[in-house]
Amino acid sequence: MAAAAARAYDLVVWGGSGFTGRLAAEYLARRYTPGSPDPSARGNVEPVRWAIAGRDRARLEAVRDVIETKHPHAKGKIDILVGTNDDPASLESVAGSANTVLSFAGPFAIFGQPIVSACVKCGTDYCDITGEPTFIRETIEKHDAAAKATGTKLVSCVGYDSVPWDLGAWAVAKHFRERGDECVRAVGHAGKAKGGVSGGTIASAINLMETTPWDVLKRMGSPFFLSGGDPKPGTDVDAKARWKTQSGYKFDDDTKKWTMPSVMAGINTKVVARSWAIDTAGVYGPKFAYDESDLCSGRVAAASGTALIGLFGAMLMFPPTRWLLREYVLPKPGDGPSEQLREGGYANIYVVGTGGKNGDKAAAHMEFNGADPGYKGTAALAVEAALCMALPSEKAKLAPGGGCLTPATALGQTLVDRMNGSENFRFTVKPLEDTVIKG
Repeated sequence: MAAAAARAYDLVVWGGSGFTGRLAAEYLARRYTPGSPDPSARGNVEPVRWAIAGRDRARLEAVRDVIETKHPHAKGKIDILVGTNDDPASLESVAGSANTVLSFAGPFAIFGQPIVSACVKCGTDYCDITGEPTFIRETIEKHDAAAKATGTKLVSCVGYDSVPWDLGAWAVAKHFRERGDECVRAVGHAGKAKGGVSGGTIASAINLMETTPWDVLKRMGSPFFLSGGDPKPGTDVDAKARWKTQSGYKFDDDTKKWTMPSVMAGINTKVVARSWAIDTAGVYGPKFAYDESDLCSGRVAAASGTALIGLFGAMLMFPPTRWLLREYVLPKPGDGPSEQLREGGYANIYVVGTGGKNGDKAAAHMEFNGADPGYKGTAALAVEAALCMALPSEKAKLAPGGGCLTPATALGQTLVDRMNGSENFRFTVKPLEDTVIKG
């Protein structure tokens, strides 16, 4: 196995010609490629050796040409690597050239596993932006043991799915642990935001519904789907019951807002539950539980939002209505929000934690600025997460060991620090009474 220091690249962006992969490549060119005139990249960032990769050289070259036109300082500095899923040797060549591979090649259940296998074989750290529980479960079953044996880190969900929620729950649990207390409940809330929807995300959701057997879909209803189906040994019985996710609209006493069921709880709760289950640092306790909701402007908005989520979910469940949505309503793969919307986007995510001793409250707040959360924000966030493993100076700060980890258990404070050093993110933890809730 090649030593990491001898490898040609710190980071390879796999799926670099896709919608979000292109945004990640542009972020790397603008912020981390030497010679950038961008003020945010001057003097305070470490240059990165990086390349884009995928199966179609012509499409990758077209992406490179657009980026070089927009960012002339990057001309001649963007390498291209080619590999295909039906040629494992080509994927191993890609993986073996990098310290870390960051994958955007979805739907992951269809296209994702071969590059993971190549990374495990080459001892290359890996991360992706998937929000597909079945893909993550398959990765755990296939690769967790081998990755642990070699110390290779495999980290899914490093975008908007599910960094804000997973790191938020970890941060409030850590806040109480450092004060000699235990976080017994954490509740994530999506607050004020502006963004758009990509066809690739919709395609992944539809593929999940079309290809997943009913018995697996039923098991996916459990927050412990990525944790073997059950909470970790020694779990407080009451805590297990309190993991039940909000299903209707209600008033939240902590935020003083009406709330509706979270559109992202289906993946976020599972990621947080896995962080809790595999935590070896003692951040979470046996009484910890997590829930999630979206903040609304009032009771009517909460009630109507709850009804719309239920209707949309029902339409996705049945082939005829799913076909109608796909053909006439939803964006197609390769489509995404406009550049204006991506650049003007923002988001506020809160995780409110409750201490076990006196019921004290603390809130983690993650803010996206000048970046819509789903696409520009996810691309930038995923790059920062990948660089925690790709740059030797950053990886030295991480806990040793490998396996199928989560953003919180793999990256923790290192990612928080990188986010707070960027221009698009701010992450804070404060007492709830000192936190301004933007709902």
